[in-house]
Amino acid sequence: MVRPAKGRALSVLAGKLGLIRREVQDVLRGLKREILRREKELAALKAEYAQASDLLRGKTPPPPSARRRRSRSVDWGHVFESLPAAFGLEALAKHPVAGQRPKSHLYAIVSRWKKEGKLVPAAGGGYRKADRRPSKPKRAARVKAVKTAPAAAGSETPTA
Repeated sequence: MVRPAKGRALSVLAGKLGLIRREVQDVLRGLKREILRREKELAALKAEYAQASDLLRGKTPPPPSARRRRSRSVDWGHVFESLPAAFGLEALAKHPVAGQRPKSHLYAIVSRWKKEGKLVPAAGGGYRKADRRPSKPKRAARVKAVKTAPAAAGSETPTA
């Protein structure tokens, strides 16, 4: 019987160990996934058990948490048109749509309207709608200077 060389036997064994190691790792990953799935299932069963035992003792379950509703977007142009010619922040706060917003939000809206030139401060306090929007000042058109050829010393234009 012929024995393989010692170095060759180790390399063959190392190759087989690599395959075995990969297979064992695959099995361990599968087991871990199964354990996690069953732990989730167990947690759900424990929660169901706790609910049933509370119900049996006469405790009512807490109401489901109300999801926070997102407020509707507001057409601020429509709100602006519906306001009187002169108004204060309290009039804006009494508006059926805008009044549902916090005062800090209303201050921001009024500030934006002032920047846009829609509002001007009223004499007695509050705000007054501007008569018209200020237009952007137009730039004067630049006139390009026309270059003229220098006149020759001996050539003058005759004047008649």
